[in-house]
Amino acid sequence: MSLEIIPVVDVMNGVVVHAVAGKRNEYKPLSYSVVACSSKPEDVFEAFKKLCCRYVYIADLDAIMEKGDNRYVIDIALSKGFKVLADVGRRGLLERDRDNVSYVIGTEYLVYPDEIPIVRGRIVSLDIKKGRVLFKNRELDVDVVAKDVCSQGVKIVIVLNLDRVGTNLGIDFEVLNKVRKVCSIELAVGGGLKDVNELLILKSLGVKYVLVASAIHKGLINKCVY
Repeated sequence: MSLEIIPVVDVMNGVVVHAVAGKRNEYKPLSYSVVACSSKPEDVFEAFKKLCCRYVYIADLDAIMEKGDNRYVIDIALSKGFKVLADVGRRGLLERDRDNVSYVIGTEYLVYPDEIPIVRGRIVSLDIKKGRVLFKNRELDVDVVAKDVCSQGVKIVIVLNLDRVGTNLGIDFEVLNKVRKVCSIELAVGGGLKDVNELLILKSLGVKYVLVASAIHKGLINKCVY
């Protein structure tokens, strides 16, 4: 089974930004990429096309923080032939998945446990900080939440370590293994990827997708299928 890289495009105020450790108010426009010539979304998408990527993950940070939206960026990605995973915050609950666009439902937008049934048939992100899953109303242990979410018949579960995003500190395998023990759904992992060796470990564990941004822009990852 192959492992597929899904490049992440974090968009704020119409430009691609460098996301670090979930501190959204501190994000700056992308300026260090070895693959993209600017922070314009179209230039970043072109860079990912050259890596033969099939998917992109678009995090619309303005929509997530309820300060506007950048929905046109999804249209740009579609025009370039990508399949899109889109995180548009709580608004995603009202959107319907389409042929080439799937809206990611993050736990941080949900009220636990009342809104857990909403995730049935959707892609769900376990939004994790310091080993705990974030909800609008509380924080919970990973294994408890993973069991609840996976029992709903979701499409894909994303194990997203927000405090490792953009850090290259390494994947949190302890958290990942907690999810694997209670969840047989297809898994994606994001946050902190250090190098290609970690990709190979993830592949051996049966992970299907890895969300990556910094490692691509730093030249540590140079293709989208392993």
